[in-house]
Amino acid sequence: MLPGLRVWRLRRRLMRLAAPAALAGLLLTGCGGGSSSPPPASPSVALSNPASGSNVVTLSIRQLESNTATITANTPYVAVKVCDASGNCQTLPDVMVDTGSAGLRLFANKVALPLPGIPSGNGMLAACAQFASGYAWGSMHLATVQIGGEVTTSPIPIQFMNDPSLHAAPSTCAAQGIDFAARFAPVANGILGIGNFIHDCGAGCAAATPAANRPAMYYRCTGGDCTETSAELSQQGTNPISAFAVDNNGSMLNLPAVPTPGGAASATGTLVFGIGTQPNNALPAGAEIFPIAQDAYISGRIDGVAGRGFIDSGSNGYFLDLDASVTRCTPNAASSWYCPGSPVALTVQLNGASSAQTLVIGNAQAMFDTQFTALPALGGTAAVAHFADLGLPFFYGRPIATGLEGKLTSAPYGYWAF
Repeated sequence: MLPGLRVWRLRRRLMRLAAPAALAGLLLTGCGGGSSSPPPASPSVALSNPASGSNVVTLSIRQLESNTATITANTPYVAVKVCDASGNCQTLPDVMVDTGSAGLRLFANKVALPLPGIPSGNGMLAACAQFASGYAWGSMHLATVQIGGEVTTSPIPIQFMNDPSLHAAPSTCAAQGIDFAARFAPVANGILGIGNFIHDCGAGCAAATPAANRPAMYYRCTGGDCTETSAELSQQGTNPISAFAVDNNGSMLNLPAVPTPGGAASATGTLVFGIGTQPNNALPAGAEIFPIAQDAYISGRIDGVAGRGFIDSGSNGYFLDLDASVTRCTPNAASSWYCPGSPVALTVQLNGASSAQTLVIGNAQAMFDTQFTALPALGGTAAVAHFADLGLPFFYGRPIATGLEGKLTSAPYGYWAF
C-alpha cells in the first residue's frame, strides 16, 4: 500500500562562478492521493544489447520494496561499495545516480563500516550540502569507493548524511531551508554525484578564499560546537570518477526508450565509466558535444523561447517555464506539476546543435495513478523564468555522456554529449 504519491526532485548546483557553489536540490509532493490497489500490469523495459565490461554497472529504475510511503518515480539506482584502509568493505544498494552534483553522500544509518573522519584543526570536518530549498547536514569521512569494476586509487572524502554523532545543524546551515536529507531518506541509501565537476565546492571553500565570501558549507566540529571553516580540495566531497585509475574523464548513462506518455513499471540500463577510453564507451555516431559555461549551464530555445538550463539525471522530471496554457495539476491550483488534458510536445534546440530534440509533457496525475516508476513525460514548473531542467526523462532512449572539467580542451568546464 502506498499512502502517498510523493515524488521528489534533486536539482544540480545553482551556479558555478570562479568559486563553485554547492549542489542544489528540492523534494516535491505530487498532486493527488494514495491508492491501495496494485499497479496495473506493464512490461518493464531494458536495453536490447547493453554494454559489458569492468567499467559498466547495471542501473535500475524501480520502486524500492523498503519504501512503502512514496513512489520513487524516475530514480536511477546503482550499488556502491565503500572500503576502509584495511580492506574491510560494505556494499550499499539503491544509491541514486546524480549527474548534476559531485561527491558520494550516504545516509549514516546505512553505513556499518567505521570509516575514519576527516580532521579539521582540533576537531572533525562536517558538511552542509546546500540545496535549492534546503540542506543535507553530515560528517565527512574517507573511503575507497568501488562502483562495478572501477575503484578509486586512494580514499576520497564522502559525506555521512544525518550523522547522529553530530548535533543539530548549525543555524547558518539550517538557514538554507528544510532538512532535505531527512525528506530524501526514504528514496535512496545515498546520492552518487558524478557530474561535470571534480569537487563539490572547489576554490570557493578553500582557505585562500576570504571567510566572508565562502558559502556556509564546511564546518569544524569540536564536541558539540560546529563553526564554519574552510576545506581544501583534498577534504571536499569528490566525484569518484575523477579518482579512478582509468576511465576517469566522465561517464555515459544509457537508458532504454520508454512508452510515451504512459511509462513503464520499471526500466533497466547501464552506467558506463569513461568516454572514448574503451571500445564500449565511444560516443555514438553523430553525437554532438555541448560544453557547459563556467556557471554550469548551456543555452538554447524551447519552442522558440530563448533560455538556459542543464541536463541532470538527479531531477526526476522536466522542470520548465511553460505558459499558462499548459494546465497545472489540481486540486492545488499552484501545483508544481503539469497536468495537460492531452500530451504537449515541445521542441528543444540547444545552441550549437545541428537538429532539435522533442520532449513530451503528459498528465502527471494520470502517471502517478499508475504507480509506474519510469515516467518519460513527467514535467513540472521551473522556479526561474526562461529556465529548463532536463531531468531523467530526457535520458530515456538517448545515451548521454557527462564529461568532467579539465578533460577536454574545447570544454574546460565539462560538457554533455549525445
